[in-house]
Amino acid sequence: MRNYSIKSVITLVLTVLFINVSFSQTQSAVKKENLKVLFVGGTSEISAYAQSKPAPEVIEASVQKRMKAFETLLKTYFTEVTVIRAKEFREELSDNFDVTIIDGMPPERVPLYTEKDEKGNYTVYKNAGFLSEEFDNPTLMIADIPDRIGRRIGLKLDWYCLCLDAHAYNIDKSHSIFKGPFKVSLTMEELPTPKDALSFQKYYKDIIPATQQMWRVQTQGYMTTPDFRVGMVCRPWGFTDSPDTEVISGGVSLKSPDAIAIGRHGNFFHWGFAASPDYMTEEAKVVFANAVHYTSKLKGEKVIARKYDDRKSTRNEMFFVYSRSPKDSAVMSTNLPYLYMDKGSRSGLKIDEDAKLVGVATNNHLILDRAITMLEKGESTDVSQRILDRYTLVTFCSPKGYRDWYEKYKQDLFFTESGGFYFLVNPKSKPNTTAGKSNTTAGESNPIYGNDYSLMLIERAARGVKVGETDNLNPVNAAVTLVRLDNGEIAVVARVKIEKGFHIYAKVSEREPYIETVADFVAPEGYKPYGERNTPASIKYGENGTFIYEGDFIFYQKFLGKGPGQFKFNFAYQCCDDQICMPPVEREFLTGTLL
Repeated sequence: MRNYSIKSVITLVLTVLFINVSFSQTQSAVKKENLKVLFVGGTSEISAYAQSKPAPEVIEASVQKRMKAFETLLKTYFTEVTVIRAKEFREELSDNFDVTIIDGMPPERVPLYTEKDEKGNYTVYKNAGFLSEEFDNPTLMIADIPDRIGRRIGLKLDWYCLCLDAHAYNIDKSHSIFKGPFKVSLTMEELPTPKDALSFQKYYKDIIPATQQMWRVQTQGYMTTPDFRVGMVCRPWGFTDSPDTEVISGGVSLKSPDAIAIGRHGNFFHWGFAASPDYMTEEAKVVFANAVHYTSKLKGEKVIARKYDDRKSTRNEMFFVYSRSPKDSAVMSTNLPYLYMDKGSRSGLKIDEDAKLVGVATNNHLILDRAITMLEKGESTDVSQRILDRYTLVTFCSPKGYRDWYEKYKQDLFFTESGGFYFLVNPKSKPNTTAGKSNTTAGESNPIYGNDYSLMLIERAARGVKVGETDNLNPVNAAVTLVRLDNGEIAVVARVKIEKGFHIYAKVSEREPYIETVADFVAPEGYKPYGERNTPASIKYGENGTFIYEGDFIFYQKFLGKGPGQFKFNFAYQCCDDQICMPPVEREFLTGTLL
């Protein structure tokens, strides 16, 4: 047995006390930010693809240790921290917190959905969904969680590569996560650029330097520690083509030097590095806390441009692919301005012959002006309608509708390739305004018309619905259809037509005897309604507060669920003209059957 002198024992005890006191002072010296933080855990420090195949109890122990490490870190910097397992998470829980941190996979909200062709090849493959598109709470997600959660709702935080290691580079040091509220100074090292990043030189005009200023985020990474959890980088192409994104840092990975390790899309913050605080550097712990604080400011910063299919290319990606061959590069350079996203092609991009015909690049908003002018003049209306359908999310019944919308928003339009090759409206320019259409009654405000992907699919589907004839004896008719939306929801759409000169009642004043319209959707077993049924635009009728529907309009309701069955549309109304009212009518319409 080893002998210790009294002096050495005292020295050892004093050293331990000094370390503990110093740590305690460091903890107490931090002025906590007054934030309520929800941490949603469930993943371990061990890679999901670990070759060693650890036992379930080993994984569970790692999960618990990781959750505890995050809890300790967060409680150091914030006043209120709640930790739950991912299986307990529901998105409405986030309403009670300033920030939600997700480090585990919540329960499915919508199931995996696929379609195959006659040969058995997948034509549609949509991962399961976990959040709704309406979810706008400030949320920070770790490693590959943003891809797994965000794919179904169109986040640009997609899986370019699950290959992010321990260092960051190409850092925007001016970003607030490196400034505060908790002070930090980054220790930079000059290190060799990853060989894999250098291999992308042929795609870039600027020279990729042989060395880079790098910042160590993790004390361990998968490149040096077998089976350590791996981080994720996102695709850079098209990431910043909408005003709802930020690139904050790249990182050492197997991909291009501009692959995104830390960034943001809407209210979602991507922390691509995988380590828990147990394996973060002291500087990284502070930056992570700053990132949490920064994320808390993203309330209401909704996603605008949605990337539903990460396999569809942007034109920069296509140019990289074809730049290897001089011949292909020449063809691509000639046609680059006229590319568009075609859902039927494998890469997603084709040459738009309509754009070439009108002589305007597909990403120049003047192509919309030209198409609207053609509609107004009645010239090549099939070409102009295809252009407007291809590059906008709006649907109007007349050239005037398109013209009014375009003139109102043309200064605020931006073109997003990663978001589907559409012109969208920057909502920060004109928040909560409606141009051309309204889905509310009696003057209620709405998000900007022209930014809603689901509404576009619903309206285009409704446009194709064939409604029976109407006349003076039978002035009201309707028909229904089903629409599968990109986010996995089902929408049941009822198109209603009313003979000119007649109307039905949207809202009836207590002073008047008319009968208010009832429009209800009934789902089969296995489905439940999601959100409120839409309310079509209505017109004020008289001075007593009554509103009416007339013309051609739609009702729709979104549903979640799975399984076979038919949906019903129960439609009850009283139809009148300016002279007489007809007896009330109750009708039932059935959709096709979901298999």
